[in-house]
Amino acid sequence: MSLRELFEHRDVFVGCIALGRVSRDADAPPHAFPLDNANAITITMLALDYPSLGRCPALAHDGLCSLHAEGKPDQCIAVPLDPLVPDRLQHAVLAQRSHGAGWIGAQCIQPGEHAGTLLLRAGEIVDEEASAAVQRRRHALSVERELWAASLFDALKRDFADPRRALAMLPADGYRTIASVPALIGIGTLSTALARACIDYIDAQTALINRNVAQAVQRRRLDDRPTTQTLRGFSDALLHAGAHLRALPERTATSLLAKKAEAWLLA
Repeated sequence: MSLRELFEHRDVFVGCIALGRVSRDADAPPHAFPLDNANAITITMLALDYPSLGRCPALAHDGLCSLHAEGKPDQCIAVPLDPLVPDRLQHAVLAQRSHGAGWIGAQCIQPGEHAGTLLLRAGEIVDEEASAAVQRRRHALSVERELWAASLFDALKRDFADPRRALAMLPADGYRTIASVPALIGIGTLSTALARACIDYIDAQTALINRNVAQAVQRRRLDDRPTTQTLRGFSDALLHAGAHLRALPERTATSLLAKKAEAWLLA
């Protein structure tokens, strides 16, 4: 999810930053930053919840999406396509997902042309809604790369001058998650309006985390404990970030970056 989508659904999804590793090649996704000659780091926002629940937090009790009417995240609208994969390789995404465990029995991905349900033809996305969602998701990655992800990567490069050390901190298949604080601080320091928006988001997120943790404590599942520990760490970091933003002096958006951030997050 983009930070803008997380702002919109702040009471539903716990947001965090996901750091991953990919090969540095022509098919590297748009949120990848080159680390060395062979590897790149991906930096994006992610919604985090307890894996033991086995469901999206936006699902209603009837199993339907509670966000469908007000606007689902673009990543969801694009399903079963993957916006992080070039259009010419989407056929491989569909082939993989057609046999994936999460899709067994659905029969929703089939080769061949079917009236009204064609997604992909000759390496091009032909479904207008899916294509628009894929493009919006890629655009969001590009915008947020400029607004906060690039500065975070610069900080990571300073902390991990040795690329081998940086790669050792990241799983080969998956993500390392950290609190969304670097993005919020980077954006919140640009203007008072952005600081207030980030503070409102932080307050909503800490309340959501507290609710989620309280529910996990009631479930008393041992496999929930790592996520509970992570969420409590996020909450502490968010509280410190909120205090920092509240202490900043008044300032207007004068830089181009600040104006772009306000247009992106406050519109």
